[in-house]
Amino acid sequence: MKKGTGAAKASAKKGLFFGFFKKHKALAVSLIVAATAAASFLVVNYGRYVKEVIEVYYLRTKNFYFNSDKLTINGKTYEINPWPAGDDPYEISISMNTLLNSLKGTSGNVVYQATCEPDSKTICYFDTRSTTQIERTIPATSHTDVFTVKVEKADNVQLKNGDVVSVTIKAKSKSPYEEELKATFKLKVGNYGVYYSIDDQAGRLYFDALVSNTTPNLTKRIKLTITEPNNISIDMSNNILSVNTTQQTTTQINGHNYITAITFDVAPKSSIMVRYYKKNTAENYTSDGTGSPIVSFQEIEWWGVSNG
Repeated sequence: MKKGTGAAKASAKKGLFFGFFKKHKALAVSLIVAATAAASFLVVNYGRYVKEVIEVYYLRTKNFYFNSDKLTINGKTYEINPWPAGDDPYEISISMNTLLNSLKGTSGNVVYQATCEPDSKTICYFDTRSTTQIERTIPATSHTDVFTVKVEKADNVQLKNGDVVSVTIKAKSKSPYEEELKATFKLKVGNYGVYYSIDDQAGRLYFDALVSNTTPNLTKRIKLTITEPNNISIDMSNNILSVNTTQQTTTQINGHNYITAITFDVAPKSSIMVRYYKKNTAENYTSDGTGSPIVSFQEIEWWGVSNG
C-alpha cells in the first residue's frame, strides 16, 4: 500500500514537471541553455587557469622569472582618479624584473615586447605617437628594466568630468621563453590633484599602494608611513627604493630592522606603485587612502619642481 502511494506521488511529480515544461517551453529551454552556457564558461575558465599555473610552474623549473610591478598573468585592472580632461599626455611607468627574490634571478638577458592597446577615446604610445609596440631587454646584470606608456585623448574626442577611458598594456617575453603579462588602466576624467589608494584582497601574499599625481607640471613629494611595520614589508625589488626614494625611516623590533616610512617624488602626470608583502595573508588592507589604513599617505608641503 505504501509502495503504491509512493509510486503515485512520483508519477504525479513527473507529470507536473512535464506539464510545466509544455506550458512554459520557451522559459524552460532558456533555462537549459543558460545553465549549459554557465557550465561551459566555468569549464573553459578553470581550464585556462590550470593551463596558466602549469606554464608558470614549468618556467620556474627552468629558473626563468618574468615579473612586473603592475602587470600580471591574469591581467590586473587599475583605476587612476582623476585624469584632467584634455591635459595630455598621462604617463604610466612600468617596471619589469627577472627576479625570484633578492638573491636569485634569471641567469641570462630576457628580451621582451611591450605593447599598448587604447580604447576608442584614447591613443597610447611609447616614444612617438606612432609607436605602440617596442622591443626591450632586461639585462642579466641588473635584472630590471623600466618603460613608459603615454596616454592622450584621441583626436576630435571631447571628454567631460566623470568619463572613464582605458588602456591595456602588455609585456611578452620572447627569449629564452615566452610569457605574457598585462594590465588595464582605467583613467577617470576629473580635476587636478594627488591621489592614493591601496588595492588588496584576502588570501593574497601582497597588496599594492598606488600614488597618482595628475597635476600638469609639478613634481610632488610623498611620504608613506607603515603603521604596523612588523606585519608588512616593502618589496625590495621595486625600483622605487633604488631610483625614486629620497628618504627611508627604520625602527628596530625584537632585534630586527623594519622600514617604517619612505619619502619619494612623483613626477607630473604620472603614478608610482609600491608593493608590500603581508605577514597575515588572510588580511584585506584595501583602502581609498582615508581613515586609518595600514600605510598612511601624506603629501609633503615643499617647493616642488615645475616642468613647465
